[in-house]
Amino acid sequence: MYPPQCRLPVERRKLFTGRQLNMIMGKDRHDENSWRPQSRFSVSINSARQLRNFNDIGGIAVNFDILNRAKPDINIHGTQSDLLSLWETRSGSGFITQPKFSADLLTVRFITSGHIVYSHRNGDILGSITHATLATFEGIKDVCAPRAINSISGTIPVKTLIAANRALTGSDHADLPSLSPVAEMANPGMMALFCTVKLIMSRLGDSLQPSDMLLPLIQEIMSYQLLSAWPRLDSKESYEPADAPSHPVKLAVDYIRANLSSELSLAYIASVAGISVRSLQDKFKKETGQTPIQFIIDQRLERTHRDLLSVAKAEWSIADIARLWGFVHMSDFGQRYRRLYGCSPSDTRREAPISR
Repeated sequence: MYPPQCRLPVERRKLFTGRQLNMIMGKDRHDENSWRPQSRFSVSINSARQLRNFNDIGGIAVNFDILNRAKPDINIHGTQSDLLSLWETRSGSGFITQPKFSADLLTVRFITSGHIVYSHRNGDILGSITHATLATFEGIKDVCAPRAINSISGTIPVKTLIAANRALTGSDHADLPSLSPVAEMANPGMMALFCTVKLIMSRLGDSLQPSDMLLPLIQEIMSYQLLSAWPRLDSKESYEPADAPSHPVKLAVDYIRANLSSELSLAYIASVAGISVRSLQDKFKKETGQTPIQFIIDQRLERTHRDLLSVAKAEWSIADIARLWGFVHMSDFGQRYRRLYGCSPSDTRREAPISR
């Protein structure tokens, strides 16, 4: 039996905003008032006026309301784009939300305190500290947090997960598997997925940019991790074909080295190598001692190191050289560089020969 606070009468569910939901639902997703890309958004809602204003111009995918006419206490911060959205919600008052539009997105939510109830046309779904939730926008009536709650959530386009599943399984015809609406957090794979989401939030949430070359890779890795860890409703599994010869790893390495200054995806690297993403990951780790992502980052750091010592790029700034090789976030770049070379990028630059 779910909390009675979530069973709001129909008239309360119409108080989300001054605009009627039946008008909002028909809006194009990219209406600025309905949804817009935001490399960084952060809002604290502590009054009914702030709540109405946020619903009208906040640019996120849902409208918020509070329960039992309580004073709003809702804090949200995160990042959102067409590729990937991540955000953290902290609320002392609890809340209820409704989607502004129908979108082909899948939302994963991890509860760190409190609980939440999805009211779905196929039945209610309960999320808690012990159980993460997974839901599409289709069929959701509302989402209710009846009291104080903290959560970390993310959305990924369904078409992205379908593409990831096809790459992961090596099948051009694989569809999105039937995933359970809830998953036990005690599962090691789920804990790893949660740690990945938290790590992305902590490192990239402040300055994630749509042009960041790491963003497609982050989305891809999250998709593979989610598909591998999340429990399925059916017992049918897709199996890898017989092991391919090890030469695909050389093809993958050659392709990566030739395209380090461009966006790279594991799916395309695997297709070049003629194997599935799962085979690429397994073989790459076995034969090189690194994951493909670690190899890409180290190769880009090596190119950056070379350019920092180059006379031809002596007039370039460290930041410009780092960006050339895909490093947008200077703090993260500096930490990675120091771990690999034992010194800072500026130390390397001071050792560079001076052009005459």
